[in-house]
Amino acid sequence: MSEHSHYTRMIQRAQPIALRGAPLVGNLFEFRSRRLELQLRVLRECGDLGVMRIGPVPVHAVSSAELAHQILVEHADAFVKSRGLGKIARPMLGDGLLTSEHELHRRQRKLIAPAFSHRRIGAYATTMAELTERAQAALDDGAVVDVAHEMMRLTLSIVGKTLFDADVAGEADDVGAAITAANHYVSEAVSRLPTPMWLPTRRNRQARRAIATIDAIIYRLIAARRAAGVDLGDVLSTLVMARDEETGQGMPDRQIRDEAVTLFLAGHETTANALAWSFHLLGRHRDVAERLAAEARAVLGGRAPTMDDLSRLPTALMVLKETMRLYPPAYMVGRQAERDVPLGPYTLHKGATVFVNIYAMHRRADYFAAPDEFRPERFAPEREKLLSRGAYLPFGGGPRICIGNHFALMEGQLLLAALAQRLRFEPLDDRAVEPEPLVTLRPKGGLPMRVRRI
Repeated sequence: MSEHSHYTRMIQRAQPIALRGAPLVGNLFEFRSRRLELQLRVLRECGDLGVMRIGPVPVHAVSSAELAHQILVEHADAFVKSRGLGKIARPMLGDGLLTSEHELHRRQRKLIAPAFSHRRIGAYATTMAELTERAQAALDDGAVVDVAHEMMRLTLSIVGKTLFDADVAGEADDVGAAITAANHYVSEAVSRLPTPMWLPTRRNRQARRAIATIDAIIYRLIAARRAAGVDLGDVLSTLVMARDEETGQGMPDRQIRDEAVTLFLAGHETTANALAWSFHLLGRHRDVAERLAAEARAVLGGRAPTMDDLSRLPTALMVLKETMRLYPPAYMVGRQAERDVPLGPYTLHKGATVFVNIYAMHRRADYFAAPDEFRPERFAPEREKLLSRGAYLPFGGGPRICIGNHFALMEGQLLLAALAQRLRFEPLDDRAVEPEPLVTLRPKGGLPMRVRRI
């Protein structure tokens, strides 16, 4: 045996570093109550790949761009979604794109893709701008508002109109409460022993009410679209009219419901959080806020932004991308191996659970200089090209990358520019805002700020 092959076999037999934890429960309590700190600790103490225990279950934590690329891109077909979304979220999301697997996922993604073509997305820009103008006009100078709540309401109205050609603004509070309840249910369920949804526990009752509220809206929209029988230019029209190339069959109402609920939730929750965190950071960095406002006023001159303006509003896009680096809406991505998979110098065995530690990767000093600082200029086009492949994953990666990523980027850029030329949000004090890692990363307790018109 050569020295090289002997060395290779030794590396392949090596084990990842195990994160210290408590007897029996391992890192369960940290995962439940200090999740982000745990994600940073596993990077700090274990490096690129570590193993922690959530109760009796070992979980591999990947915190490097190279290994993340192997999981999400190179060996994507070897994995399915982990228990968090794959099982616990199924009562809410059904077999939508976030939870479906293998051939069903590929077929559904192909059917839905035309709804997110460049032409379709461009047609949504006017609606986004109009609804943003309406929302900002309702904010009084000097008023204290919960920016997180306001962004949720705004993106809810946008997703209702652009994806479903419906006005859900009047139902925003009910839908928002339902989404929050579902968000808490899934987040808590990931870190506790699973209980069947039919058991009459308080959490299960809240989750069932949340699902019923959202279902009532979605099924009403599906029925209206089927009755219309024409393409109204929205995503729901695409779902209702889509036909399989081989069989010619369309989607049943239940499948449309699952895809619509998935898009409905993902289409406003993540963008709303990214916008809320953006205004939080802009409130703490007045120089960046003034630069963004000056650019927006110079380009727009007081009018609403259009799709054609995006190329002349680079600061808004850089602010959005840097915000999603510091506060990624999807702060971790979980997978389960369906077969043995090579992972760097290790082998991940069939059945192993692994998560890509996006929150910690986005704060690695070897990927991002001064990683805890808010520096939008790091996403200037010429500098963004220099980032390590797989180091920046706000939308995941590989064949399961978020299908609405371009929609979300356009929406966030348009909204930031439209609002920045009219007003700014000022922090009420210097207290730190704590992130709340639910299914997405929210500002815990909301984000009260003062409106200042400019």
